[in-house]
Amino acid sequence: MLFALAATRHHNAEENFVEVFHKKTPSQNVFIVLDALHQSEEESPWLSAASACRTLILFIFAASISCSVPTRRISINMISMGESMSNRARARRYSRIAVGGVLCILTVMWTVSAAPQWNVSKGWGESPRNATEAARFLEYSTWGPTSDSIAYLQQVGYSRFLDEQFEAPMSSYPDFPIVPNTRPTDCVDTCQRDNYTVYPLQTRFYTNALYGSDQLRQRVAFALHQIMVVSAVDIPMPGRLAPYLQTLDRNAFGNFRQLLYEITLNPAMGNYLDMAGNRATNPNENYAREVLQLFSVGLTQLNPDGTPRIGGDGQPIPTYDQSLVNSFARVFTGWDFAAPPQTGVTNYFVPMVATQSRHDVLAKTLLQGVTLPPNQTAAKDLSDALDNIFNHPNVGPFIAKQLIQHFVTSNPNPAYVRRVADVFANNGAGVRGDLRAVVRAILLDDEAYAYAAPPDFSKGHLKHPILLVTNLLRAFNVRSADGLGLSDGYLNPQNQAMGMDLFAPTSVFSYFSPSTGIPGGLRGPEFGVLNTSTAIRRANFVNTMVFSRIAVSTNSPAGTALDFSSLQPLANTPEQLVLTLNTLMMSGRISTADFDAIVAAVRVVPATNSLRRVQTAVYLIATSAQYQVSR
Repeated sequence: MLFALAATRHHNAEENFVEVFHKKTPSQNVFIVLDALHQSEEESPWLSAASACRTLILFIFAASISCSVPTRRISINMISMGESMSNRARARRYSRIAVGGVLCILTVMWTVSAAPQWNVSKGWGESPRNATEAARFLEYSTWGPTSDSIAYLQQVGYSRFLDEQFEAPMSSYPDFPIVPNTRPTDCVDTCQRDNYTVYPLQTRFYTNALYGSDQLRQRVAFALHQIMVVSAVDIPMPGRLAPYLQTLDRNAFGNFRQLLYEITLNPAMGNYLDMAGNRATNPNENYAREVLQLFSVGLTQLNPDGTPRIGGDGQPIPTYDQSLVNSFARVFTGWDFAAPPQTGVTNYFVPMVATQSRHDVLAKTLLQGVTLPPNQTAAKDLSDALDNIFNHPNVGPFIAKQLIQHFVTSNPNPAYVRRVADVFANNGAGVRGDLRAVVRAILLDDEAYAYAAPPDFSKGHLKHPILLVTNLLRAFNVRSADGLGLSDGYLNPQNQAMGMDLFAPTSVFSYFSPSTGIPGGLRGPEFGVLNTSTAIRRANFVNTMVFSRIAVSTNSPAGTALDFSSLQPLANTPEQLVLTLNTLMMSGRISTADFDAIVAAVRVVPATNSLRRVQTAVYLIATSAQYQVSR
């Protein structure tokens, strides 16, 4: 197979192809080439036309041999029998050879010129065409592909896989014991860690991500956390933050309007953005400003495809002004924490409640000129205001683009945003804001599938530290340090060193701003936490996990290690080992140059040390730029 040969770089296979061509006629060889090209389209879509050139040259050479060698052998045999051929016969023979050779070469040249067309997107289809397609889809929809999940997706297809993910039981987070607002003096060490830091939430996050069945729900909830931010910097107690995280989990596949309502009245959000205790006598603008700017409509009026609307002055048209922020701030007055469950404990466990006497009852002008009448209750004003936000035409493209950025690519085409925004506006059954339908549309869109050769470097996104951690660990059957049990999930120090402290983003703009740019006028939000220091720490993390482990300690009672035992039987055939890792880790995207370099590096390791051979290959792939950017 032409492209499979180039992909695997099997030098022995090259010799075999020459032998095959020796035994075939020129016309048969043309069909061998065309059949190989057809198979390669299915098996190695990652391969660029340039990477096939070496193999195409081999085919030209082999085709020439196939056209000439048999005739030469006949001629030798005839001479040995004392027979000779006339000059005319010899001329006819060489004329046929020349025509056959030219046909072989022209056929191969035609395939080269046609090669880029094979990389045109065909869409996902009903089921993955091969393991690399399955792995790629799982990169978007889970915390990282595993060998088992790749095989399962190939078996059941995309639609059933998504349906099962939508219905999978929630991993989520437990309810924590009620503890006093102020830590008792005798609550130290593990008591302090488990009740007054987010350590138990962070470890639970990772055990969910590594082992939970509800992979897609977790990915969606974490994306929503990055949009509707609450930070442990201000709310470090796990019992206070857990209900916020449960809200995101519960509504990940629900309706955006309900999510907006629940997140607005969540006590942790009320604390973080100062809606709790907001009074008519001195309205606080924080929640009003952020719910508009970051959670729903954004600063600029948008076209349905997410591009900004431009006014007559050539500038983007603002979505709202300060007067509207003031009006929404007045809408959100009168709300505060519910009654404490016990003395000295603020109630973060149930939604905030309204006190009508503290609510601004004057008329309020909202988005698109909608006016709320005077003397409404706090609950009625809130409901009407959230309807006003929810029904604004910006919400669909604004949320669609951000979710696409989190799952697929930092720079989606406007047409992609438009298609997903259309689903947000109407799920096909007349329902607006159906996040389940939105997520399905994002993942199954042709642009999520589309690939190009050479690669389109404007597509994809840098794996943020948490995604880097989960991708690497899930790929290799992550276990406890002794290999006998499961990881305890104590991994936040690893991603924290890489610039991302789980559940403790530094500002309301999250761990990194969605508007972070990179050279070339492109968006690259995750590059906001990549610098010379964190780049080195990424490599250090890979080194720790591949060649060592996270040892047992007070905070890590089980530790964490990778299991390479299933790959060690492949160590004697480095090409097959790297090809397998290419599917599992790279979704088939590894470059030919990197493939060759990694195979060469593996060969340097003595064949008797199978574990070190596997570790070498995994380390070189996981520290490569191609692995760190999901495309």
